[in-house]
Amino acid sequence: MNDELSLTVGGKILTGWDSVRVTRSIERLPMDFELSLMDHFPGSDEKQLVNPGDPCVVKIGTDTVVTGYIDRWAPMISRSSHEVHAVGRSKCADLVDCSAYWPNNVITGATPLQIAQRLAKPYGITVASDVDITTTVPQFSLNWGESSQEVIDRIARWAALLYYDLPDGSLYLTRVGTRQAASGVKQGENIEAAAYESGMDERFSEYTGVSMAITPINEEAGNDAYDAVALAKATDPEAAKMRYRNRTIIIESTMTANQQAQQCIEWEMNRRYGQSKRLQVTVDSWRDSAGKLWEPNTLIPISLPVFGLVDQLWLLGEVTFRKDDRGTAAEMVLMPPAAFSVEPYQFYKNIMELNY
Repeated sequence: MNDELSLTVGGKILTGWDSVRVTRSIERLPMDFELSLMDHFPGSDEKQLVNPGDPCVVKIGTDTVVTGYIDRWAPMISRSSHEVHAVGRSKCADLVDCSAYWPNNVITGATPLQIAQRLAKPYGITVASDVDITTTVPQFSLNWGESSQEVIDRIARWAALLYYDLPDGSLYLTRVGTRQAASGVKQGENIEAAAYESGMDERFSEYTGVSMAITPINEEAGNDAYDAVALAKATDPEAAKMRYRNRTIIIESTMTANQQAQQCIEWEMNRRYGQSKRLQVTVDSWRDSAGKLWEPNTLIPISLPVFGLVDQLWLLGEVTFRKDDRGTAAEMVLMPPAAFSVEPYQFYKNIMELNY
């Protein structure tokens, strides 16, 4: 399969790149790329003139990987070479860089998808979701100067959604993926390098969520003593292999009132469990065995007996397609799916903090 990377900009298709880096992730917005090459077309005197801000499309073979804009175009010259360096990002960069606009700065009566679509519309960015959420977001006011991405981050966490950009430049609201890649990473077959980190310092065997309330007796006496009421419990999935370690977490009153105490405590446990295991692996191909480019938010089979990882299905959180003097490779960051669970959002509490 032809995996030559091309940059289409201003009606020109630029190929022959000496160095390539394209990074996609479900944990940061937007995706970005860096490319470098000689600044003349082979066998031609025509300059590769590109203006910063120009719309562009990056492809690997026939597959689009980034639709966005050139941020920087930097020609360089020396006695022995003429080069050019191109840096760009997805269309969703405008959601991160630019201030959000909403009539009267008050958002009310809209679903998370509707809010994201309206914020993205001025920048020509479409927004889609595979999650059917019909509940409207509680009314709140935008803060002057905050970006569209900051607003989308709040409403996405409130709805327990992940959000990231797709190759066509659109924004996608979703949850942890369930689709499995046709192949994975396997020791002795396609792995060029791997590093595994497993930690226990941030994990606990038992989690208890409590609510703090003033007792009537102490309240009448004018004392500030509180009673703690246990609302939820969670146990680490590997508690049987761990020494006893407990963690007590105070559940905010806003979460208690909305019956989200159990959700909060389970998120705390899941997130700590997932983030404690991290595999960085470099493989020798940009595609799986079915010829599909490695896709973030996809489950990847893992077989690395040297690390004790056999028959595991972890989520691809980030992938970098790289080509340089070391060769062509894909660098991936994999973690258990629980690592990407979305924190329950204390909507009204956070809005009050933003306004003061």
